[in-house]
Amino acid sequence: MKLCRQQVNHWPKLSWFAKVTDDTVSVLHGCRVEYSDEWIFEGTWAGEFGKGDFDREAPVIIGTGIRLRKNTVSFVCSSSALDRLFYVNRKKELLVSNSLACLLSVANLRLDSAFPYSKTLRGYLKKHRYRPKTLPTLDGDEIHFLTYEKLVYSQEMLEEQIPAAEDDFTSFEEYEEFLRSRMFAIRGNLQDEQRRFKAAPVATISKGYDSAASAAIAKPLGIRSALTISRVGKLWHDDSGEEIAEKLGIPVKSVIERRSAYRDYDLVLAGLGLSDGLNMTLFDYPDDLTLLVVGTRGDVVWQKALRKELDNSSHFLDRHDTTSCDLAEWRLHKGVFLANPPSIGASRVDCLKQINRSAAMDPWRIGGGYDRPIPRRILEQQGVGRDKFGMKKLASVSAWQRFQLNDSDLQNDLELFFELHGKRMPGQVLGGLVDIVYGLRLKLAELSREKKFMKFSEFVRLPDYSDLLFVWANARLARSSYSIVPQESVAKL
Repeated sequence: MKLCRQQVNHWPKLSWFAKVTDDTVSVLHGCRVEYSDEWIFEGTWAGEFGKGDFDREAPVIIGTGIRLRKNTVSFVCSSSALDRLFYVNRKKELLVSNSLACLLSVANLRLDSAFPYSKTLRGYLKKHRYRPKTLPTLDGDEIHFLTYEKLVYSQEMLEEQIPAAEDDFTSFEEYEEFLRSRMFAIRGNLQDEQRRFKAAPVATISKGYDSAASAAIAKPLGIRSALTISRVGKLWHDDSGEEIAEKLGIPVKSVIERRSAYRDYDLVLAGLGLSDGLNMTLFDYPDDLTLLVVGTRGDVVWQKALRKELDNSSHFLDRHDTTSCDLAEWRLHKGVFLANPPSIGASRVDCLKQINRSAAMDPWRIGGGYDRPIPRRILEQQGVGRDKFGMKKLASVSAWQRFQLNDSDLQNDLELFFELHGKRMPGQVLGGLVDIVYGLRLKLAELSREKKFMKFSEFVRLPDYSDLLFVWANARLARSSYSIVPQESVAKL
């Protein structure tokens, strides 16, 4: 089996598409994808860069890639469950991409606007062992999707493989060393002289546990700046992690959340049809590549009372929503790798339970419903004051439904799409009212958690167009970002 590849400069930086026949893997890819004669990869991993062994149980994988070995090819996805692979298995060919929009364009497929794609993807992320991992198309082909599994193809078989459980750790000190060793391995990979392209490590940070602890864990990477939002939402609560970043010795870049500053709606909506990740569009990123450290699902991995349903799970993140999957397309365009420290060691639920329950963690318990001793110890040991973080759940995600986009071309295109499908978008006044009601709903949900009474917020119904927004965004990107492929490239495929 041989690898044939061609760079398509007008594609998003990190996108790739592969067509596999009996003895050839033909690849088209963006301009910031690393490659050799036997592999391509966009991102980094905890291992020696030159060997390209990301397919052989690398302890941490950030990004996606393709690895050939004799008559077998492996398609590898991020171990953090923040990215996806999509594939179509036809009789004489296998088509795989790290972008749904790219696969739709090159394979000439169309999504069905009547199908609940967004809800299906979110349902998979929460209970994927019990749900089909396929998305229908209007053209007959089914699109399969993976979140952190590896897809292995040879002439004899096509198999989705779940990564093996990670090494164990029995104390906080061992867990801390476990994390530190992975960070140093990633740093070595990032700084390898054989790399064609360098990435600038930056981190998100807030007053909560997860992003702040993740930034502290990732300090060995040489974090250049911490991104924080000083005020968030209509209630203008302050979730700035500026004081924490300064204590950690990381320069701060702070912005104020404003609807007028949001960008790249179509790129974010193409992930899950949701606006949760729009806050990440408030920041400017290096012109080339960025390694962005996030704290996604630290609330699952580091919570003090781990749920019994996780006992039989091979990975925390295979049973819970991973909200940053909505950035899976956005990051390919922006040249961003999503690094997620909470996912490192997340397969060892038994070890994390043991640490959480141990008496050794008692000095870092504060009581109440928002109490996570592991990230608290990580931060307090680095000199961050107890009252500076993790005192109240604020959340900086932009989870409100947005109907008025800042880009007139996008707005017109979206309105036309809704009209063609017999829907009417809420106008500026109604759309603003929906946002206000959504804000009240979030507040009710917060009170429900704190007071432990019935979730009255569930009775507040709002229009949900996430499935249509998902179809619109991916169809638009398939046309605008991936449709023009050189004829010689098509011929090679």
